[in-house]
Amino acid sequence: MPRPHTFRMPRPHVFRMPRPHTFRPPLSRPTGRPGRVRPLFGALCLALLPVVAGLGAQGAPSAFAADGGPAGSAATVTGSGDFAGLKVTVSQTRNLVGQVVRVSWTGGAPTVSDTAYAANYLQIMQCWGDAASGPTADQCQFGGSSALGAGAGNQAAGAYTNSRQLNYGSTLKDSENQPLPPATPSGISYAPFRTATGDPVSPGNWNEYYDVNSTNEVPYARTSARGTGEVYFEAQTAVEAPGLDCGSAVQDAQGPVRGRGCWLVVVPRGTAEVDGTAYTAQSGGQLQSSPLSPANWKHRLVVPLGFEPIGNHCPIGAEERGTIGSEMAAEAVTRWQPALCQTGDKAIYGFAQVPDETARVKLLSGSPGLVFLGRPATPAAADAAGGRKPVYAPVSLSGITIGFFIESQAGFRAPDEVKARNGTRLGTLRLTPRLVAKLLTESYRDGNSRFAESTARNPENLGRDPEFIRHNPEYAGLDFGGRLGDALVPQPLADTTRQLWEWVAQDPAAREFLRGVPDTAGEHGDPSYAGTAVNPHYKDLALPVDSFPKSDPYCQPFDDRPSFPLCIQDKHPYATDMHAAARAASRGDSLARTSWDATATPPAYKKDPPQPAGVRAVLAVTDTATADRYGLVRAELRNAAGRFVAPDRAGLTAGASARKPGPDGTTTPDPAATDPAAYPLTVLTYAATVPADLSTTEGRDYGALLAYAAGPGQTPGVSAGSLPNGYAPLPEALRAQTASAARTVAADAGRKPAENGSASGGSTGTGGTATAGGSAGTATGSGGGTGAGPASGTGGASAGQAAVPGGGAAGGGGSTTPAPPTPGAAAAGGVAGGPAAEAAGATPRWVVGAIRYVLLACLVVGALAAFAGPLLPRYLPRLLAMRGGPSSPRPDEGR
Repeated sequence: MPRPHTFRMPRPHVFRMPRPHTFRPPLSRPTGRPGRVRPLFGALCLALLPVVAGLGAQGAPSAFAADGGPAGSAATVTGSGDFAGLKVTVSQTRNLVGQVVRVSWTGGAPTVSDTAYAANYLQIMQCWGDAASGPTADQCQFGGSSALGAGAGNQAAGAYTNSRQLNYGSTLKDSENQPLPPATPSGISYAPFRTATGDPVSPGNWNEYYDVNSTNEVPYARTSARGTGEVYFEAQTAVEAPGLDCGSAVQDAQGPVRGRGCWLVVVPRGTAEVDGTAYTAQSGGQLQSSPLSPANWKHRLVVPLGFEPIGNHCPIGAEERGTIGSEMAAEAVTRWQPALCQTGDKAIYGFAQVPDETARVKLLSGSPGLVFLGRPATPAAADAAGGRKPVYAPVSLSGITIGFFIESQAGFRAPDEVKARNGTRLGTLRLTPRLVAKLLTESYRDGNSRFAESTARNPENLGRDPEFIRHNPEYAGLDFGGRLGDALVPQPLADTTRQLWEWVAQDPAAREFLRGVPDTAGEHGDPSYAGTAVNPHYKDLALPVDSFPKSDPYCQPFDDRPSFPLCIQDKHPYATDMHAAARAASRGDSLARTSWDATATPPAYKKDPPQPAGVRAVLAVTDTATADRYGLVRAELRNAAGRFVAPDRAGLTAGASARKPGPDGTTTPDPAATDPAAYPLTVLTYAATVPADLSTTEGRDYGALLAYAAGPGQTPGVSAGSLPNGYAPLPEALRAQTASAARTVAADAGRKPAENGSASGGSTGTGGTATAGGSAGTATGSGGGTGAGPASGTGGASAGQAAVPGGGAAGGGGSTTPAPPTPGAAAAGGVAGGPAAEAAGATPRWVVGAIRYVLLACLVVGALAAFAGPLLPRYLPRLLAMRGGPSSPRPDEGR
């Protein structure tokens, strides 16, 4: 039996198409074998019990669940005692999904040493806990980073400061004198980790629920000389941190479903150790103890975090409408769905992320559903598919961006004022098409291999490229080691990838570079540059393409493992999609696999841990909404007018206006647009369908989704139903286009064009139109009757059909006359749904009914069995004897 439809927030891996359901006929059974019926029936009952129980399952209430609070919902907490002057602010504490939040503070004592973490720093972690007073130390995810040793990169710290270890030898003991946890066989006492679900956990610094690659802890957060600091912290849900269970659905007996709340905990570290002695008296002149030691833990600051519930709590048995398409729409459609399916007809909209070309094929397949794409199907493709006439509706305005997480890292000869910024996050990055071409063609040595002959004469990375420094002078004096030689790129084919390459190809300097001309020569070269030449394996690359090729075949050999060279796909792998690229970049994770594991079967290169705090530098090609979700700064790109423009609301809105006309009322990117305010990689995503290939109910539901997208779906915010940050609201003209398309989809659904050009099909019956709020007007008509009511249109609706907000009723044989959209019309009429991060089938109404009756049968049979079981051995032989049947097998019968 299909499971109830479950909505999950986007996971850190690629969305996948649902596997096709295969019907298998029931197995035939021989008759006259009642011994097999009982276990079969019992198994059926047992299988159905958790399904039925799941329909009404309730969990413990969460005191800190998402409550629909105001957008942002920043919270500030203040320290006490020695840390009374410390004020810590978390930028968002409600309506959280798996995302990054900014944690900033003032009033702290400056961290001791610019090159180490000796004293005066913060340690930040995420914890679970249902008590209003906050979590205990055993409820916190911390210690995974100790797999890399103490400290951050080349910045040292005390031996146990990023661990769960609570015993520190005979010379350092916690003044709180609390009993230590039981020691391991090696004599180490670790603070235990207790999961929210009560599952067993192995002792140690990491365990089955988190490790160095998955933990979100910030073991060292530096305070500046001004007493301030900031970090970007990944708030993890139960998807990313199952041991914390944050966001899991819980429900009061009378209340709505909420996400389980969690906590952000900050442990400030001063200059004193757990026994009261100064840090200077400790080994290496550094604090040594864990933040989980009682004397440190008592100074903690706690901030409650409210999460959106994981799981789709739309009505079970509601109609499901499938949608597929571009990743550019995923964040918006995901955010809309929970609010949409609670109104009107409560339709549920599944979503599966697929390449744009797959969406175009689906659009013209005769069973279009609703698809999201960046570019329309060509008129020739539509003609080849039987002359189908798609309807396109703009639904989201965003952009492709180079998101980055770069921390300042001074070179050896950098002046003191540059060294003083070590570990601070850089907030600007300006890129030209030629610089992006260098990043995407393995032309920097750190984007390929420093041993590869193909790039041996090129700079190591952006930070060593004079062209980059000319446009980014604030990077002068910085040294990023082996980082910033390339960008994380998604693997799937996409229209957005083609658009990025079109922008590169329109630039004369980038074209010259790709032809093999070094950046010191040619018409657009500069003698002061480094002479960087394109990797010869990309020379004369035919553009545009809809992929990011990795063409250099170089593999680094090793004498001790000649059969296992290190190749490009290990050092610089693809991300599964833009979402995965952005999340990895936000964690300082290059996704590289360069750690050789000779003990594996077979031996292999294993994934590297994220870069240490303070020395992170990762770029990612992603979309603006996902970049915002994961706290990435978005690069300014140079447009055809020669201006560097950021993908903010103004740049995206100007970019939408600079697009050129396309087929069927669409627009397409124009990389040569000369509006100086336009962001060059602006993306307008369309929802599309073919109304003639829809049923009238499908047209009604898809029309409702479009109406919502044109109305309240364009209101920026962080709560369910709003437009996520990183999108720009659609301009009024585009919203009007979408509202008109919504009415067309609903009115023309199922109407097949006849040979003489007139429409055929549609239902007949008592027509009616509804107001924007959903109350029915009265009208009579058959097929082409004229409807009456506040929101009227030509063409009556068949009995039982709903009107699309702001327009005529769906169905009928007539045509609709689109009414101008009014603010709030879509909101008032809203029937809709949205995507699930993973497509999943909804439970149809007939299945729910069947469950009720099968459960009832199970209960009745169970009661009869309980009553009659003891009596059957006594009376069954007599009954059979009265009927003349055998009461027991004869000796010659087989058993």
